[in-house]
Amino acid sequence: MGIIKFDVVTVGAGVMGLSIANALAKKGLKVAVIDRDAPGMHASWKAGGMLGAQNEFSDDSPLFRLAKASRRYFEPLAAELLETTGIDIEYMETGLIKMADSKGSRAALHRQFQFLKGHNDNVKAVNEKDILDLGNQFITPGEHFAMHIPDDGQVNANKYTKALTASALHHGVTRISRTEVISIHREGQDYRLKTSTGDIHASKVAVTAGAWSQSLLAPFRIESSVTGVKGEIMLLEQPEVRLKHTLFMTNGFYIIPKRNHRFLVGATSRFGDFSSGMTKDGETWLWMEILKHMPRLKSADVLMKSSGVRPYTPTETPVMDEVENGLFVVSGHYRNGILLSPATGILMSEWITEGRRPAILNEFTIERRSKDAMHHQ
Repeated sequence: MGIIKFDVVTVGAGVMGLSIANALAKKGLKVAVIDRDAPGMHASWKAGGMLGAQNEFSDDSPLFRLAKASRRYFEPLAAELLETTGIDIEYMETGLIKMADSKGSRAALHRQFQFLKGHNDNVKAVNEKDILDLGNQFITPGEHFAMHIPDDGQVNANKYTKALTASALHHGVTRISRTEVISIHREGQDYRLKTSTGDIHASKVAVTAGAWSQSLLAPFRIESSVTGVKGEIMLLEQPEVRLKHTLFMTNGFYIIPKRNHRFLVGATSRFGDFSSGMTKDGETWLWMEILKHMPRLKSADVLMKSSGVRPYTPTETPVMDEVENGLFVVSGHYRNGILLSPATGILMSEWITEGRRPAILNEFTIERRSKDAMHHQ
């Protein structure tokens, strides 16, 4: 590959890189997305697809407000992607049942309920009978506090990422796969990206490489606390089980009903583990939780076992900032990458093209109140 020049390059082809690239291409910019692997290898393709704009939050914050705003994009975005690409991302407003998994987590979940109830009167505390009714008698009620969040929905994350990829190509984005970015350096007014297949030049660069972003930013004197958390999942099929609402436990276990009698079950949390594939311990834990909370899935066919590495910060708050003029970083979205991707794409594209940070992103800087994500040395 010879030297190629783009207006903007996103380094990373997950939902963040693709969403930003799509938004920029719609503005008429010449954009490339670089992926070090073949499509389908990483977390965006293997996520649960929950749109947990309420499930994940227990207090008011800029992230909570951004999550709610981003969730509102999904219904029109699903229609747009279907029309543009022919891919149905299976957007559904399925709602979610959240249950405390232990006596120790009961108080925290009740506090979260009080907070959410103050923002949305549709959030309800539920008893054993409610859980049986909501779960079509398939969910085993727990001994502790539970609530129902009717507005949190879901998409098929695999199809969503495929649709974003197809949309990017439709809008003229150049996708460069099986290419690793080795380094990024400033050259005059532009950036030179040294890659495994040749050099690429860009006026601006957005590093959206998730848990792998730090090595590319080190030359710019950026220290990072972002690390990878491996999550293991299984896709099951059981035609005899009918479930509308997602079940989410406070220990991170979930069962998400998908189309065609399928259920996405996850997820372990292995900090600092960048390996791929299902571990024996992970599979054992998932089956233990399945049998505890929905034993009728014991006879389900296992269609897929997989894993993805999610970018994590100690406060679970992402970083979206400009490292230096024209070089941006977007990382640390952890379990909310799918949910936050539409708003992130729009906001970052505005920043990149207009040169002004959107006010809603003021709290996601590299230098913030504590060194909880990234900071300059």
